[in-house]
Amino acid sequence: MLTERQEYLEGGYAELSCARCCALVRVRKSSPQQTSVQWTAQAAGMCAARLSALVPTCLDLRASIDDAVRAGKLEVT
Repeated sequence: MLTERQEYLEGGYAELSCARCCALVRVRKSSPQQTSVQWTAQAAGMCAARLSALVPTCLDLRASIDDAVRAGKLEVT
C-alpha cells in the first residue's frame, strides 16, 4: 500500500510518448482541466519545444495527451 506522499507523487500516472518527438513522460489527468506531467531529464532534452522557464509546456505533448484521453488510453481519474 502506498503512503499518502507516494500516492501523490506516483499514483495514477501513466507513461505517454509525445506523438511529435517521442519524449516519454508520466501523465495523470485528475479532471478534464487538470493535468500533471512528470518529466525526466531525458524527455525534456528530447522535447521539440525545448522546455525552459520561458517555455513551460509543450503544445505537441498537450495534443498527444488530449488524443490519448479521447482514444481511451489515458483515463481521467
